[in-house]
Amino acid sequence: MKLKNKVILTLLVVTGFFQKITAQTEFETWGNLIGIRTDQGLHGFNTSLLLVNEQKYQWPTRKEGQKTDFKRDDETKIFSYEMRNIRWTQTIKSLTTHSVRVQIDFSSPKDTLIQGAYFRINLPQEFNNETRFEITNPESLSALDISSDFDNTSYKAPVQAVSMLTKKRGIHVKAKDQTELMITMGKDSINPEFGLNFAIATGSLAEGKTYSNTFDIEVSGEPENAPVALKLFPEQEGNLFEGIGGNFRLQNPKNDPQVIDYSLDNLNVTWGRVELPWKLWHPDLDKNPKLEAKNGNLHPKVEASLEMARRLDKRGIPVILAAWFAPNWAIIGERAEGVNLDGSRGNQLDQSKKEEIYRSITSYVEFLKEEYGVEAFLFSFNESDLGIDVRQTPEEHDQLIRELGSLFKNAGLNTKLLLGDTADANGWDFTTTASLNPESVPYIGGVSFHSWRGWSQKNLLEWYDIANRVGQPLFVGEGSIDAGAWRYPQIFEEPSYALEEIRIYLKILKFAQPLSILQWQLTSDYSVLSGGGIYGNDDKLKPTQRFFNLKQLGKTPSGLRNIPVTSNQESVTAAALGSKERGQYALHLVNKGGKRSIEVTGIPSSISAFNVYVTDQNNSFKRIKKVQVSNGKINLFAEGGSFISLFSVNLK
Repeated sequence: MKLKNKVILTLLVVTGFFQKITAQTEFETWGNLIGIRTDQGLHGFNTSLLLVNEQKYQWPTRKEGQKTDFKRDDETKIFSYEMRNIRWTQTIKSLTTHSVRVQIDFSSPKDTLIQGAYFRINLPQEFNNETRFEITNPESLSALDISSDFDNTSYKAPVQAVSMLTKKRGIHVKAKDQTELMITMGKDSINPEFGLNFAIATGSLAEGKTYSNTFDIEVSGEPENAPVALKLFPEQEGNLFEGIGGNFRLQNPKNDPQVIDYSLDNLNVTWGRVELPWKLWHPDLDKNPKLEAKNGNLHPKVEASLEMARRLDKRGIPVILAAWFAPNWAIIGERAEGVNLDGSRGNQLDQSKKEEIYRSITSYVEFLKEEYGVEAFLFSFNESDLGIDVRQTPEEHDQLIRELGSLFKNAGLNTKLLLGDTADANGWDFTTTASLNPESVPYIGGVSFHSWRGWSQKNLLEWYDIANRVGQPLFVGEGSIDAGAWRYPQIFEEPSYALEEIRIYLKILKFAQPLSILQWQLTSDYSVLSGGGIYGNDDKLKPTQRFFNLKQLGKTPSGLRNIPVTSNQESVTAAALGSKERGQYALHLVNKGGKRSIEVTGIPSSISAFNVYVTDQNNSFKRIKKVQVSNGKINLFAEGGSFISLFSVNLK
């Protein structure tokens, strides 16, 4: 048995660290815990379920890394996973104000040999080389008990309980059944990156047998809730922010209308994205789709999409058209279903028919303008970098922009092409060819990415640069954070999902500076409403925390531009907007920590006060106070786990 880097290990016979009452467990959308929220704030740590095969290859639970399902049973959260035919169930329930219970069930459909299946806890950076471990062992240990298959293991033995203690914090884990624990360490001698691996099953697995254990996790001490200092730089006005938009791709005739009605009536929607159902608009190459439509041969879904565009236009909402499925005649080979044999998705367009393809798309845009009075602002193929469902190379994307854009112009249309519209923020290099082609740039009317993945500061700055390079506004064409969440839709009502979604929006707003973030969707799909039959919930239709986050962000006054704001705390994400000409300013922030004081400096002398609004688990776009500005600064307290907005104007 060994421990490195001055870590103190204490063996205890008994421990007793649980008290009765309730805590809020916070977790990623796929179920990995990120901490326990108490009145003091978020006590952070990270968990995962880990499968290790005989060759020591590891499969941890991760975003889109396994089949995931989620449901709630009162206050109990249940995640189910399928990973390489192995099935996991993770059940989470709060116990006291500082503790939660996590039950892990694991099984294989056939006899299998593995190295192990583990419940893993990764400790945050503050658990450094001075961390003290207090471990409750069984009464006796053998040499075999402390051997390990993990190369970076510092400790391995059967345990009943373990406590990890720093000067300010403690994390305590008690297993219902004695289990093998392996403590791993990284190579950094100062910040060892401790990982605790509790074995659920090792070696030979019997077909159909369920292997289980239950872990009670308690936190103690106080998390880092240092005062926050935010500083505005109002003289550095950046790109315009027009507010939130929405996607209106119609897929559920029964439930979509009520959500659309409620959203349009209660949100300030500034941009709309509607499907161009190309496959249904022009299924037969030998027929003229405009003539067919004028003769009454219009597919109901096409008609519904046209009406949706007209409805938005009548409200003064600019319309973006996006096409998913191409007609059979326009694609190469058989229509793709899921992932192709070569790992790609979707279908490439048949370039031998590109003139017919261009005329077909143009005919829809013309029909929308001529018969419905709507001139679309932009057009794109949805996520064509990935192939959902038309797949393009960067060169084909460039060619489409240049050639279809020219045809639009020659047809007397003002509609332009959307550069990118990629599946996530990682895909910015898909735009490089077109953005550097002077023959294509005149036909680009906007730039777009979807926010499902890849929100690093580097990626967001790339999108900012691309939009500035082509001189057109940036859009988040599909806004949200988990593309697979439709499979486990109860996650949409979890406070942790709502808070992380709006936090990502603020990060995007700060670094990429989009003109609008278009929520996916403002229909019953990924809905920001609950009940009304949506996802089988027959309760009365009502807005969720996610809805009020959008409402609050969407109340940003028009005409404001991004301005820099700095924060001295990573757990607070802030974005600021303002206009010297209008004399109006807004500051949005997400506090993932606990209740703490916030000081904002750099406020222009023309501003005398801010109205403060909050949305969190207990408040729904609630005005909580008005704070007066003194010498260019204000002070306020921010609740933990909250989205807070400050407006220098009185909202209507």
